Amino acid sequence: MNPQNSDAEQWATLLSDRERTGGLGVRHVSAPNQTRWRVRLAKSVRSAPVLGGDLLFVTCLDGFLHAIDTRTGRHAWKFDAGNQIHSTPSLAGNKVLFGCGGGSVYALERSSGREIWEFATKAEVWPSPVVQNGKVFFGSADGNFYAVDFESGKREWARSLDARIYSTAFATAGRLYFGCSDNHVYCLEESSGKVLWSTPTGNVIDSSPAVDGDTVVVGSEDFAVYALDAASGAVRWKFETGLGISSSPAISGGTVFIGSKDNFFYALDLRTGSLRWKTDLNTSVTASPVVAEGVVCIQAGGLVALDIATGKVAWRAALGGSLQSVPVLTGRYIYLSGIQGTVYALE
Repeated sequence: MNPQNSDAEQWATLLSDRERTGGLGVRHVSAPNQTRWRVRLAKSVRSAPVLGGDLLFVTCLDGFLHAIDTRTGRHAWKFDAGNQIHSTPSLAGNKVLFGCGGGSVYALERSSGREIWEFATKAEVWPSPVVQNGKVFFGSADGNFYAVDFESGKREWARSLDARIYSTAFATAGRLYFGCSDNHVYCLEESSGKVLWSTPTGNVIDSSPAVDGDTVVVGSEDFAVYALDAASGAVRWKFETGLGISSSPAISGGTVFIGSKDNFFYALDLRTGSLRWKTDLNTSVTASPVVAEGVVCIQAGGLVALDIATGKVAWRAALGGSLQSVPVLTGRYIYLSGIQGTVYALE
């Protein structure tokens, strides 16, 4: 689908792009003045929206993938997966991909919602599918990590880890990084699924890693943020917070941004793990941050923008809480979803 709006926007997956940079500070964002439109879905939204041209794609616990026209707030189409959906969609080529609670991963035609293929696993798929080199990568609660062909949906390989996988993978040249409920961070060979290394933490890992250069950063439910050597898995540093971490990190300008269930949002030095600042948001922080020009945005009791340098609150949009969602920033509009099932376009 070719973008038809003036912004020509593309926010293809969790934290904007497949590099999971959280925006890299390229978009200006100001405090919204008004609601352009809002859509109330039938049930809660536990995923993040993604944007492709004039369509905003939102998965919901009502079992539907909703394609909403960003110009009007009306549905362009919706697809019934027949089961709850926690998976954030991914956009690649002409396809939108997502997993669902019934164990399937779907590839749909972006413009129409027509099903192109379905791949079945044996348990729920909560991670967001990741596309690289003609393959789609994702983990399942059936204990397997899968690679399937992007065009046909046929299995390329599966790696059994005998533990549930809820972490979205990060793909780099030849390697895949993700967390697992067996308390380990894994690195697999992209071509074969061979385990290149695994590093233990003290509890399950639902956080999705981010990779910057030769460093892998991820949070664990053992209350800590880990920085690992991308080649070997060796722990470079470990930063302890007050409670577990399911928030996924964003990395920008040598700083790691991540939230914790201890109510604090943290900015850490990527190289050393030293604390640059932390801000008490007075609510458990499980969502993932997005970096904009001069601020970092996080959904925690509403949408909050924090000054990148100091962590002080720059502005808030009190639209209700959200446990896991991530705002989409276009420079002109902000799209976000709430735990209550409401999708907003702010300007």
